[in-house]
Amino acid sequence: MKSSSIEVIGHRGASGYLPEHTLPCKALAYGQGVDYLEQDVALSKDNVPIVIHDIYLDEISDVASVFPGRNRSDGRFYLIDFTLAEIKQLRASERFNHQTGNPIYPNRFPLHQSTFHLVTLAEELEFIAGLNKANLDNKRQVGAYVEIKNPSFHAMEDHRNMSEIVLEVLRKYNYSKRSDNIYLQCFDIDELKRIRSELRSDLKLVALLTDNRERDEYSKTDYTYWTSRIGMANLSTFVDAIGPHYAQLYEQGNTLQPSELYYEARKHKLLIHPYTFRSDVVPSLFATFDVMLQFFLDILRIDGLFTDQPDRVIRYIESTQKLNKAVKFHSFSFGIFILSIALITL
Repeated sequence: MKSSSIEVIGHRGASGYLPEHTLPCKALAYGQGVDYLEQDVALSKDNVPIVIHDIYLDEISDVASVFPGRNRSDGRFYLIDFTLAEIKQLRASERFNHQTGNPIYPNRFPLHQSTFHLVTLAEELEFIAGLNKANLDNKRQVGAYVEIKNPSFHAMEDHRNMSEIVLEVLRKYNYSKRSDNIYLQCFDIDELKRIRSELRSDLKLVALLTDNRERDEYSKTDYTYWTSRIGMANLSTFVDAIGPHYAQLYEQGNTLQPSELYYEARKHKLLIHPYTFRSDVVPSLFATFDVMLQFFLDILRIDGLFTDQPDRVIRYIESTQKLNKAVKFHSFSFGIFILSIALITL
């Protein structure tokens, strides 16, 4: 198992292999050796934090067939319109396009096969605690990496206390201090500031970053400001890390060079945890997934990363460690050899 300072975060679990955010998906990621398991969180109608990547149910479950007619005027089935009891009636599946029904990743787990379910944040935290207890002999304790999803949307829906609800659940499971094995992330930077100042949370906070063109329709966050020099200096006063898209960390010329955002993060001592590394979706800039990992892990030396295939990342880290040890041993042996010759000639 890896022994590295690079924090490997199971993106929605080991979602390259099993339907995202299901407990089997999290168990697989745990077994593959991740440092953290991610939980995206949105609220049900009765204010229960549910582990789900979107505010919609219709791309990861059979909600349209179980509750026909419960969609809104835009045709979408919103999580916030369903109670926990109703959500528990659904079967989760691999992600698919809600309009065409086609899988987003055709070569991953088959659609609508086997039985998977959505879980609450409390259920998943209990699950992680159970795995950690059973894994004491390995002395490896996996942490939680929680994202508060679309707080501005929830506020529009009269669920303005979303962060308070999530923080209360976290406190119940002994996550309240910076030293605890957890990160709390959000794309809404103002909400992170409120969590730190108004709600006085001492958790490690992560500012998720994107481009203004990529932000969701409910977001008012100005990422142009927050990724600027002034914005990054401001960020560093209340967050511990940034979570940018990996493409925000380099600039492309004749070669790939670290971006200004990268240098500003380092200047302000912010950890860098980019998203999302997928071995089945490798940018054309990189010949292979391992070449991509080499650039980010060995050249940029990021502090952690989100990945759909934790085993591939951990395998790369372990192989690099073995190579480095072999090189060090070779250098040491060569040094002993030279010293021996020197002593003989004396």
